[in-house]
Amino acid sequence: MDFRFNKSLLLILSLSYLLVSSNAIPLTRVLHIPPVGSPTVAPHMDLIDGIMSLAAKAVTKISPQISKFCTGTENPTLCAQTIAPFLDGSFDPIKALETLVNATLNHTRKVCGTITKLINDPSTSKNALDALGICKSQYDDIMDTVKEAIELIEQQNVVDAYYKFSSVIGDQSSCEDAFNESPGVNMPFAKDSQTLYQLGGNCLAIMDGIVNNSKL
Repeated sequence: MDFRFNKSLLLILSLSYLLVSSNAIPLTRVLHIPPVGSPTVAPHMDLIDGIMSLAAKAVTKISPQISKFCTGTENPTLCAQTIAPFLDGSFDPIKALETLVNATLNHTRKVCGTITKLINDPSTSKNALDALGICKSQYDDIMDTVKEAIELIEQQNVVDAYYKFSSVIGDQSSCEDAFNESPGVNMPFAKDSQTLYQLGGNCLAIMDGIVNNSKL
């Protein structure tokens, strides 16, 4: 019985790894740091809910290094579950940060796609369209900001990446404010907005820790 359970668990982990690897988004530039462990794989955020759910069930133990690394973040559980499936071998804080930032980028892409579909939907109300127009502008800015932060991190310039990335939370909040100020309109992607807030907050906390040497 134990043998069959362990064999099934190994199969689940292997399939989840192959699924994520086949959908990974490569970094646009090479990270110039000494090679440590296996390379980071950037997760596709349209699969992130399923991946984190699978990770929570299949990964029986988060390494102490990852747990410590995620301590003090906006959502330590989300932080650890985002990193753990994609890091192997010796722990590298820069690669862990890259995984978090790429997850934020891919989740931003997902929200941008949702916003575009809602804008193009003839049934969307006028008040909702006004709010969505603001959100489209804000999320376009988030997309550009995160891409620039990734380039800076690849150059090991975490300080400038931190200051660049700090605008992400403000842009996300501006989108939510647009819906809060629209009478009778609910944000149709509120859960995704909250996830972006937590992903972005995790990234900022980790960058702050690296800049101040508490995450190295």
